Amino acid sequence: MPERPFALTIALDARARDATVAPAVARLPAPLLLAAPLAWAVAACRGHASPGDCREIVDHYLDLAVRESPGAAAMSASQAEAVREVERGLKRAEPTFRAVEDRCEAVTRAEVSCATGAKTTRAWEACVERPDAR
Repeated sequence: MPERPFALTIALDARARDATVAPAVARLPAPLLLAAPLAWAVAACRGHASPGDCREIVDHYLDLAVRESPGAAAMSASQAEAVREVERGLKRAEPTFRAVEDRCEAVTRAEVSCATGAKTTRAWEACVERPDAR
């Protein structure tokens, strides 16, 4: 039997491999085939905050700001809510707070985790500080 040239052997082996892989892929359940692109999309977004994450850390920041307000311990619930709304307006001047509200997609999951655990507004600001926000 004559020997085949090396390139021809590789080409024939590749065709044989493709012929066995294609039917195997075709036998996969449709939900699995559809889930692959979805899994990739989720993985691509995994490193960034969702709009819900941003709302959560903004709310946490405002809670911290109210707690740090003079006389916070003696405030009623309605007074605390009024102070919270005033703080929301005032904190828009804070670059890191404004950056989270305006450009949520740039906030990372690590920053969300850090900001959620912050005990003071200063610690929160350090978690999400943006060099371009100042």
